[in-house]
Amino acid sequence: MTGNVEPDLKLEIAHILTIDVVAYSTLLMDEQSRLMKALNQTVRETACFRKAETERRLLRLPTGDGMVLVFQSDAEAPLECARQIATALQEHPEIQLRMGIHSGPINTIRDVNDRVNVAGAGVDTAQRVMDCGDAGHILVSKRVADDLAPLPRWNRYLHDLGECEVKHGRKIALVNFYDETFGNPELPQKLKCQSKLPPQSSQRKLLIAATAAVLLVAAAFTGWRIVRAPPPQRSIAVLPFVDVSPAKDQEYFSDGISEQIINSLAKVRGLFVVARTSSFALKNANQDVREVGQRLHVNHVLEGSVSHGAGKFRVDVRLVNVADGYQIWSETFDSSDKDVLSLQSDVAKKVAAALRIELGIGEIKQIAKQPTYDHEAYDLYLRGRYLLNKRTPQSVQSALTLFQQAISKDPRFASGHAGISDSYIQLGKIGVLPGVEAAAQAWPEVSATLALDDQLADGYVLRAILLTDFEWNWPAAEADFRKALELDPNSAAAHHWYARHLAELGRFDEALREITTAQKLDPLSPMIRVTKAKIYLAAGKPDQAIDPCRKALEMEPEFASAYQLLGRAHTQSGEYSKAIEAAKKYVELSIGTGWAKLELAYAYAVAGNKAEADRIVDEVTTRPGEFSPYDMAAICSASRDTSGAVAWLGRAIEQRSVDVIWARVDPRLDNVRSDPRFGALLARLVPHDLPH
Repeated sequence: MTGNVEPDLKLEIAHILTIDVVAYSTLLMDEQSRLMKALNQTVRETACFRKAETERRLLRLPTGDGMVLVFQSDAEAPLECARQIATALQEHPEIQLRMGIHSGPINTIRDVNDRVNVAGAGVDTAQRVMDCGDAGHILVSKRVADDLAPLPRWNRYLHDLGECEVKHGRKIALVNFYDETFGNPELPQKLKCQSKLPPQSSQRKLLIAATAAVLLVAAAFTGWRIVRAPPPQRSIAVLPFVDVSPAKDQEYFSDGISEQIINSLAKVRGLFVVARTSSFALKNANQDVREVGQRLHVNHVLEGSVSHGAGKFRVDVRLVNVADGYQIWSETFDSSDKDVLSLQSDVAKKVAAALRIELGIGEIKQIAKQPTYDHEAYDLYLRGRYLLNKRTPQSVQSALTLFQQAISKDPRFASGHAGISDSYIQLGKIGVLPGVEAAAQAWPEVSATLALDDQLADGYVLRAILLTDFEWNWPAAEADFRKALELDPNSAAAHHWYARHLAELGRFDEALREITTAQKLDPLSPMIRVTKAKIYLAAGKPDQAIDPCRKALEMEPEFASAYQLLGRAHTQSGEYSKAIEAAKKYVELSIGTGWAKLELAYAYAVAGNKAEADRIVDEVTTRPGEFSPYDMAAICSASRDTSGAVAWLGRAIEQRSVDVIWARVDPRLDNVRSDPRFGALLARLVPHDLPH
């Protein structure tokens, strides 16, 4: 065997990251291939991998069920790379890894195919470190941890575990690498087992060790779904019901029924309900329910069809088990329009019964509560929701009119008032109305919403948005977000907006937890991915912002906001040509609006092309009302025009401009942050004594 390699006995100290897909051997071959392809792509796209590869200081070794990455110069690289990989794989919950990190001696060899390979005690120890972990663990040898512990950027993530016994009775001191957004804080199973073993004779130890090994292998073989982070046992996605009306003109009604069933099911404690955005993203996809379950990470799918006309409707519903595709429950509902309001509560209660969920008295009351007793008002509301969800200027204005008609039919219709408030907020955010005017119109409606129904989570979310964006009353907004989540823990919107609120205050770890929860509830929402990117940018992590933008574009290739944030990420990373390219695409998709053009001007300003930036600014600023003073402040900051930045920021605060609430953490303003005038303006936006 020794004739097949030509050893180079020159040793060097290297920094090693070993990666292993948990329970890989239990997977089918096509699934193995798919997972490894996704893993390889994810690893190659991390910034640390690209940097080391560019510098030619990286050796790569595939291991069948994973890989070994050997960094030849940077002791911190394996930790940073592990963190970036773990974070990126939040987009791939089906890939469960464990990782091990160690620094030690290696030597390069050439294998039988004359390819460079690595061997040595360093690689062996890194492998043993990894073997001590479970799914999600990033374990570090104590030697590496001791070297990095004096550095504040690593110290807070390193948690001592003690010793773990590995092959041949050898013991390795381990440290667990994690925080709220990556890694696994649980004690590894091997350490749990070892801590339970009393002192024994050597023979007895061997017997127990052998038995434990058999049990661990059996557990790995029979229980691999557990380590693959399965969907919650009671989890469901409601697909948009199909309009089978003769004229095929009742899509608003079929969509509305589906959306209201989602809302009713979300009130069931212990049931994980995927949000509307993700369920409706699969509309007309014609996918098998098992594919749907895998994409949305649920165990059950509710699907159906609706026929509506002449004051009557028929709804066919069926509940399907994703694992085997079998139908658990089905029913046909025939009734008149006046009974449509009770339909969603009937379906929700029967789904809960089919899933063997016992409903409490409070839940039964909440599910049975009807938003209005006027079926005409409800029909107008459904039409309004259908248009509001399209989120275009024209559709939002039309939705507003329908909501207003709905409350004219029933002034006590709380959800109708919420729809009006939501419409005004959206009109302010997309620039149809000035922000101050939009807020003034939205406030009475959100107040009416909560006066009529103080248990409506959406009302608290809308009020929190107004308190944050226009009143800058951060403590009151926080209280409303918490109340909304207490009433509806399944609200992806509440988690999403709360994440944004936390990020604006610089509470990035909490923000990432909330946006990750929102993403789990609404996995196909491109907007949630873009917000995640924005949080990473504010936290000073532009490399980690790129992947969420790309994922958003995979979901919706012409999602303009994804190009906006992708451009900012490249700008912040110093990749100016890519930033300008992304900003140009943003301008194209935004039909050349002033807001979008200023994004391109900012990219040019940071890249040092002041002439082109000034040309765009001169063009845009001749059209008042078509640009944001806040974006002008960012451009002046990029050009190191401190006085200009301060002046424009002052105007942005006066006008309650879109995005001015990000000023506390926006890296685009870093060049002027030390100016006392900037601090004085910021104090108007966020009081210095605000807890964070």
